[in-house]
Amino acid sequence: MDKNFNTLCHACRTGDLESADRMISTGVDLNQVDKFDNSPLFLASLCGHEKVVKLLLRSGALCDRDRQEGARCIYGALTDSIRDILLSYDISKATDMNQPFAMHLSSLLVAPAIVTYDMELNVAQGHLPAHKFMLQARCPILNDNRGYDVQEMFGNWFDLDVDVRASHVLELFLKFIYLVPILHTITAEDYDYLIKIAQKLEMNMFAEFMNKVRHVADPSEKSSMMISYQHKFTNLAKEQLKHFVDKYIIDSAVLLTGEEKSIKEISSCSFSQHTYPDVLLSVKNHENELKIYPCHLAVLMRADYFKVIFTDKFSETVAYQESKENRGDGCPYPILELPTFDLFVVEIMLRYLYFDEANIPWQYAMEVIKLGDFILADRLKSMAATVVTQSPKVLERYTIFQILYFAWETRLERLEHFAAKQVAGEIRALKRSKSFREAIVKSAQRISSREETDTIEFVDDIRFYLLEKYRLESDDIWFLEEETDQQFLKESGLLDYQYDVSLLNDILQELGLEA
Repeated sequence: MDKNFNTLCHACRTGDLESADRMISTGVDLNQVDKFDNSPLFLASLCGHEKVVKLLLRSGALCDRDRQEGARCIYGALTDSIRDILLSYDISKATDMNQPFAMHLSSLLVAPAIVTYDMELNVAQGHLPAHKFMLQARCPILNDNRGYDVQEMFGNWFDLDVDVRASHVLELFLKFIYLVPILHTITAEDYDYLIKIAQKLEMNMFAEFMNKVRHVADPSEKSSMMISYQHKFTNLAKEQLKHFVDKYIIDSAVLLTGEEKSIKEISSCSFSQHTYPDVLLSVKNHENELKIYPCHLAVLMRADYFKVIFTDKFSETVAYQESKENRGDGCPYPILELPTFDLFVVEIMLRYLYFDEANIPWQYAMEVIKLGDFILADRLKSMAATVVTQSPKVLERYTIFQILYFAWETRLERLEHFAAKQVAGEIRALKRSKSFREAIVKSAQRISSREETDTIEFVDDIRFYLLEKYRLESDDIWFLEEETDQQFLKESGLLDYQYDVSLLNDILQELGLEA
């Protein structure tokens, strides 16, 4: 069984939304089952994790009530709320559109925050905007070094100025390229044209889908086929963009030393002719090496930092517009400079932005969080934080309190809770720790204009995890305190819990704090 699938199933059982999101981003098949014949959706429904259920449905998990697995999910749901979600789920409209990756690609075509396309296809009803890099990445025929030019390839198939049907189908095809959900809108009149385009571009899976679905009459079967293929198409798009990024961005990046030409002398001839960049990303690593990555603003804008720069009146906005208008005259690319980061971390960021990969080694997770915080990419931060909390070796490199302070700096609640849970587990070993006391004081100081009645968040979190440590509920405490059977109290964990709480209270009293 695939390790990522097992991790996803565990996240669905426990309700770990961030871990589930991270595993889904790896492209794992959401509709397979574990050794007990349970799907991720069934596990999340059975265990009552509504947010995970919604994430799975948005990401392509099937819940067809006419099939056994769908019926199990519905009738096994822990709450009425989850059951209602599953019952109202319309598989005919199920798409990956609500995934951040697919939603962003689709927005480039249907609702761009800023115009970034670099080509137009003339059709009977006007112009269809597109990005050369997207067509290069998504069309297999353009990726085998046969020398095809994107503009020529898409301009010479049909007499688009007079063939209205061909124009309509080409628009459908472009939407498919950008993961706009069009499968349920394809009509019987569209199939021949779409199959012709798919075969021309050697898009075998797309042609396979149309040859199958055109012969399916049962609406339920057709809907299930559509959602299954939509998930496959999204994963295929990720694979294609991965190939593009590795070959045309990371492998084409230019490493500059002091003896080489300056960054401003880098021109389009420095990169592969099939990269079609419109911005350069410049970053210096910890060894003072400067690397230039040819990039695409359309993708970088997944991170709010780049979106803000180019939607407000910054100098980069002016430079970008000038470069687009004067590209043929050798106008230099606009340059986006990042602070100092490990180049491997920057490439993790690029892979995340371009095709949603979150394969983050634990050694780099903290720096990925820092970079994610800089570019305002909260989801990337969350995925890296999940790696930190799930990797035991992290605590061999960082102390609990270094992680806590880093969590405060980067506003990551998951890491705050992780640190508090670690402290709760080791509170007896930390009872004389100066670092522990400093962390409590710093947490108290984070409350502006703190009053005596205010609680200290770090202390509150520790208390919560002390209850969890001994498998107690807050409502159990007052009841157990009335109990006189010492053996029962010992076995219940209350005596150990009370001892740990007294240690915490002694430290607070020593520090002159009420919490």
